[in-house]
Amino acid sequence: MVLIIITGLYVLIVVTFWAALFFPNKKNTTKLYSVSVVVAARNEQQTIGTLLSDLVQQTYPDELHEIIIVNDGSTDNTGSIVDSFVQNYPNIRQLHVVKDTETGLTAKKNALNQGIRHSSGEIILSTDADCRIKPTWIQSMVSYFTDDVGMVVGFSQFGQSQGGYSLFQQLQAIDFLSLMSAAQGAINLNCPLAASGQNLGYRKAAFEQIGGFQRVKSRISGDDVLLLQLIHKFTNWKIRFAPSPECFNYTQPEKTVKAFFSQRKRWASNGSYQLQLNLIFFLFITVMFLANAGIFIGAPTYFFLYNSFKIPILCLFAKILVEFLITWKGAISYQRIDLLKYFPIWAILQMPYVIYTGISGTFGQFRWKGRKHLQELTIFRTDYEVD
Repeated sequence: MVLIIITGLYVLIVVTFWAALFFPNKKNTTKLYSVSVVVAARNEQQTIGTLLSDLVQQTYPDELHEIIIVNDGSTDNTGSIVDSFVQNYPNIRQLHVVKDTETGLTAKKNALNQGIRHSSGEIILSTDADCRIKPTWIQSMVSYFTDDVGMVVGFSQFGQSQGGYSLFQQLQAIDFLSLMSAAQGAINLNCPLAASGQNLGYRKAAFEQIGGFQRVKSRISGDDVLLLQLIHKFTNWKIRFAPSPECFNYTQPEKTVKAFFSQRKRWASNGSYQLQLNLIFFLFITVMFLANAGIFIGAPTYFFLYNSFKIPILCLFAKILVEFLITWKGAISYQRIDLLKYFPIWAILQMPYVIYTGISGTFGQFRWKGRKHLQELTIFRTDYEVD
């Protein structure tokens, strides 16, 4: 009975997200804002040049946007590559991270904070140093900033529809596709849950209104999802999802299983934080974890007690059905129909994967940018006052 209830809740939530994907798009604006693209980079010599090549081809007026690359202690040729662009493009700047003992911000948040502090744009756009973006990225993202919107979440994907990716990498792509689909559905319901720093925009005024990253300064990650939660919780700004292909971007999936799980444990590390920051999100990820664990681990227990797999199989079927619906809709919207053939494998492997990352992301450790991080169950700061 417990398994049926938990699975039923999970099915109801996912169906609600799926239905919200059919909501009509709201009207965009033609207003032009000043924009600062802020990118934190650490040892990105293999990719930073490609990203900068994409950024200098933007269709947005040069006089209305600047590009700030924040060099977070790179020990490779990242700095010299950025310098070569700085010499040729007057709207590109490179900042070198200065250790800031006053704010107490963790590495990437400190880098982004310093970049934002030196920015002049009304709108901050962020992406990762290993991403590829379209020439229309800035123009399209800005169009979603109507007068009441404080943050815009853009779509990002792992890889492209062209071939050349392993099965393991394609499974990462469909997994991220399903996550982004759920994120869009939740935002359409005015209940934003998740975002990706690979494609994100927000008003500098909204960032300053919440005190920047200070409320979540001890978190290793979360410069995207926690920022979204803070703007939603502490301001009246609206949050929108940008479904236009003109602002889609992509990055490469991880090549090894070890790197993949380190990435996903980092993402999952903020799960317990949602208990204080966003109770609805916390309940959703808890229900998702329990549904997967209940079916995957509970099936043999149920068979031992009742000599039948009937209930676990029915729950598994219901779970897979609704996950297919939301992934199918996302694949159409995001032009990744090619990924649907990997859905059956992903749907089965997802269960042990969710269980493992849920536990290890909460209590384990992970590596990021050559630094080892031990997860800590820190408390959300409710006493922070914004000047």
